[in-house]
Amino acid sequence: MIQMVVGTTLMGVGVGLVVRSQSGLLPLDVLHAAVADRAGFTLGGGIIAVQAVLLALWVPLRIRPGPATLLAAIMPGVGCDLTLAIVPTYGELPLRLAQLPAGGFAFALGVALYLGAHLGANPRDGIIEHLHLHGYDRARARIVLDLACLAGGLLLIGPAAAVRTGVVGAGSVLLALAVGPLVARLKPLFDHIPPTTATATPTVSASNGPASNGPGAIVDSAGTALATDTPVGK
Repeated sequence: MIQMVVGTTLMGVGVGLVVRSQSGLLPLDVLHAAVADRAGFTLGGGIIAVQAVLLALWVPLRIRPGPATLLAAIMPGVGCDLTLAIVPTYGELPLRLAQLPAGGFAFALGVALYLGAHLGANPRDGIIEHLHLHGYDRARARIVLDLACLAGGLLLIGPAAAVRTGVVGAGSVLLALAVGPLVARLKPLFDHIPPTTATATPTVSASNGPASNGPGAIVDSAGTALATDTPVGK
């Protein structure tokens, strides 16, 4: 649980540092920033508001949250607001550019810690895993969801304003390309597989195939259940 809290908070710290770099945000954060701007929230408030909407979608999709799913939805927003309250906006370009990789690394490290804790998916990841469970490729599902968030954010802010304010920029492309591979490298360092998963002997079905984790189980790359959903009609 400590790892989960630290990881999700670091995700928010990373977002805050990237914001201060004024070089561009990740697609989902573009939507967070747009909602915050329109609703008069802090950026952390925008993060929590969007995650709350995504979490509400779990109900019709019949996705069951993990023990710390709610924490994963809230703590990035808290970490982001704390960072923005402490870290100033620098006028010097080199200082601002240094905040971009620092923020990207903090975010990737936070994601690796949060995933390695195996205590539940955040709202966005839960929807991606649900789509994967129903036949969609994870990468494609993530791209579609990110593009939808980016489009929604640009519609709310306006493309010109998004570029002028640094919400969308060259940093957006760099982060999109670098964060995923970095998370993949860092996550094995922090994996904590529950004992029941690590020691259990796989059950073999009558067809000689490995048993699943149950109807609608959502698992991560290590095979640990993050959340479960029940297919429609069950």
